[in-house]
Amino acid sequence: MGDTLRLKPGSHRILEGAPWAYRGELFHSNIAPGRVLTLEESNGRFVGQGFFNPASLIAFRLLTRNIHHRIDGAWFQERLTKAANMRRQLIPNREAYRVVNSEADEIPGLIVDKYGSMLVMEILSLGLESFRSTIIEGLVEIYHPQGIYERGDLAVRTKEGLSREDRLVYGDMAKSITIKENGVSLAIDIAGGQKTGHFLDQFDNRRRAAELSAGKDVFDAFCHTGAFALQCARHGANHVVGIDINPDALLRAKENAAENGLSSQVDFIEANAFDWLRTESEQGAHYDLGILDPPAFTKSKESVAGALRGYKEINLRGIKLIRPGGILLTSSCSYHVSEEQFIEVLRDAAKDAKRGLRILEIRGQGLDHPVLPGLPESRYLKFLVCYVS
Repeated sequence: MGDTLRLKPGSHRILEGAPWAYRGELFHSNIAPGRVLTLEESNGRFVGQGFFNPASLIAFRLLTRNIHHRIDGAWFQERLTKAANMRRQLIPNREAYRVVNSEADEIPGLIVDKYGSMLVMEILSLGLESFRSTIIEGLVEIYHPQGIYERGDLAVRTKEGLSREDRLVYGDMAKSITIKENGVSLAIDIAGGQKTGHFLDQFDNRRRAAELSAGKDVFDAFCHTGAFALQCARHGANHVVGIDINPDALLRAKENAAENGLSSQVDFIEANAFDWLRTESEQGAHYDLGILDPPAFTKSKESVAGALRGYKEINLRGIKLIRPGGILLTSSCSYHVSEEQFIEVLRDAAKDAKRGLRILEIRGQGLDHPVLPGLPESRYLKFLVCYVS
């Protein structure tokens, strides 16, 4: 198994089920980065095998807790097959979903999403580079895609010591990609869109929004390319307003609306959602259903306080916009903001708005984005269905 790392004395999350160890938790010398090695406790007891990269804050990424496993191409093929079998069992009819969800699928640093005939891949760990060709071959064998596109121009790759480049790594690039989601056709830009082209983690929550939207006046703040807004319109909303600051995303949203014959039911407005919510709320409550799906307000513990202020502001305004008896759907994808903190934000926002608020459902990401019990960070998405009185 080659070189060995040792944990410093003390308590460590990796001993309680977490799949990684931080640089400051480890004794290490001049071990080459990116290699597979063995991790031991301070007393020499075996912990697991994984990737080591001292340049990263997360210096050890666990692959297996089995001392007898050989980490080779066959091992990765087995993990890819397990991930595929789980999704075929749980979501057999989806044409767009997450294929591999990093640590939660036992391949730390690998994200793969499927959009029809195309796969989009992100490699976020230096250790995976040695197994790149094996991973691509495994994905081709399982999914037979037209092409695999790598989103590699990501800041985290710099921290891992990896080059930053978006590129086609297998097959041909589809000229256009359209997926069907809850009865709505959505054009996907895998090369230029957010994340890998679409926010797949909200799939089930968009369906829930659609179920609640019949006969309602709806606003969708931070609407991006209109997936929430259009599904509400398709499923019987009286009228929908979508708001986003990104003109390119709104252009795609309008094209999606036209493609689905929904242009007359949805208005898309280019505006800062904070400003729109503030101005619109000054007119009083005049919506029956509101959707708040902002980008992550913080990506570090140091900026959580500012993020909480931002969440309170948009939820305060959103609550004010909802007629008594209406529904607010509000989410946070900031994993540094806990569910408890998010609920406290809603409590304080409702108090300041002088409105009643009851939480009907606490939801998260879909089945294709599994959560590791030992890694709370893997449950990053909070989606709350709230009744406003």
